Parts: sequence; structure tokens; C-alpha cells
Amino acid sequence: MGTWTISAATGTARATAEAWEHGVTAAGAVVVVLMVAAAASLLRTPGQDPVLRLLWLLVVLAFPVVGAALWFALGRRAPRPA
Repeated sequence: MGTWTISAATGTARATAEAWEHGVTAAGAVVVVLMVAAAASLLRTPGQDPVLRLLWLLVVLAFPVVGAALWFALGRRAPRPA
């Protein structure tokens, strides 16, 4: 095998690794933004019981993607005291 073949294969592997790094970084940024948006929405919701608010916050922090999805799907629709 010639030198050019070895360096071409290494370049392809490096490009693939960089693509994965960028993808993982972007996915992590999306998760952080989703978690912060859910926490901000949770803390800004008026009339929420403080204990229930704390439990929701723990769920969002412990399970960022699923917890935020559950908050946006179910938590904001919780009945508020009259």
C-alpha cells in the first residue's frame, strides 16, 4: 500500500469522527435548550402548587428530553386552583 492510500483512509476516518462530534454537540445543545425552556415555562406558570412545581422540576432535570416533553404535553394543562 502506498503512502497516499494510507493518508486518504486516515482523512476519511478523521472526517467521519468530526461529523460525529458536530452531531453529538448539536444534539446536546438541543437537549440543553429544551430543558431550559421547560424549566422556564414551569417556573413561569402561575397558580401552580409549589410541591407539584418542585416535582415537575426534578423530573425535567432528571430526564431532560422525556421530562420536558411530558411537561409540555401534560404539565401545563394541569388544573389550577380557582
